[in-house]
Amino acid sequence: MGSIKHIFWDLDHTLWDFETNSKETLAELYQEFELDKLAKQQDQNFFVDRYLLHNDRAWSLYRESRISKSRLRKIRFEAALSDIGIDDKSLAKRIGDWYMDVCPQKSALNPGAVAILDKLNGRFQQHILSNGFHETQIMKLESSGIIKYFDHIITSETASSKKPKPRMYEHAMSKTGATLENSLMIGDNLDIDVKGAVDAGWLAIHYSPEKESSHKYRVQQLSEIEQLLSD
Repeated sequence: MGSIKHIFWDLDHTLWDFETNSKETLAELYQEFELDKLAKQQDQNFFVDRYLLHNDRAWSLYRESRISKSRLRKIRFEAALSDIGIDDKSLAKRIGDWYMDVCPQKSALNPGAVAILDKLNGRFQQHILSNGFHETQIMKLESSGIIKYFDHIITSETASSKKPKPRMYEHAMSKTGATLENSLMIGDNLDIDVKGAVDAGWLAIHYSPEKESSHKYRVQQLSEIEQLLSD
């Protein structure tokens, strides 16, 4: 990977610890809105699990351009509340707004995130390439203290496209001055981050701490990336 000059990082699940931050916010939300007093299914963990399921489904639809940003934010909490026996769209909206105010301010990062960003700082131009909403991703980067490492923050909103569509990667190169030969994508999602980048002509590293990966370049720990870049 000696030709690499530009490293494009996915944010959620790769650097920013989405699971920890989201679950912590959802637990606080459950108490803040006293959902245990309203729910027929009075189990906080069940609510958290159902939300995460509906959130994943909503994001899949959003990536396929089948729903809008506002629709995504609306349906995930409506569905999660419905699963615990609460049919209240007004409450779902209030909860959704509260979640979007609180969750991006959480600061948990995946193990080794700051260390690897610091080691690569100055040696490579580092950028964020994310399907997340722009203002939300900026908040996450600021709250976790890592925004200083990135030259460009590119999101699906600023690019008017989404990974794994080729246009997203073309926009990233145009924005940063990168080329096919010197671009590297690092992300946790094999289909969205890795295969999308490879199909666009980039090199890619699959960050997969727990699951096996069919991709040639796979790391279980972020600290392993430095060695791959030296090969």
